[in-house]
Amino acid sequence: MEFDHAFHQAGFVPAMQMMVVGSLLAPGIMGRSDLYLIFAGRVASLVVTFGPMGLLGYLLYAVSRLV
Repeated sequence: MEFDHAFHQAGFVPAMQMMVVGSLLAPGIMGRSDLYLIFAGRVASLVVTFGPMGLLGYLLYAVSRLV
């Protein structure tokens, strides 16, 4: 219930997007391009690996709420 409520608040999703973008851009701004490349590579790998499973979990949760 609380998880579903958090996503329906007005500024939750844009705030999460800004946090993700900020964490990706901060090492690049600091001039640590090696750290930025390692971090971006790991994040991309995790998104590709766990993104579809997270989406499937959310879809199953949303469908279970319909019944």
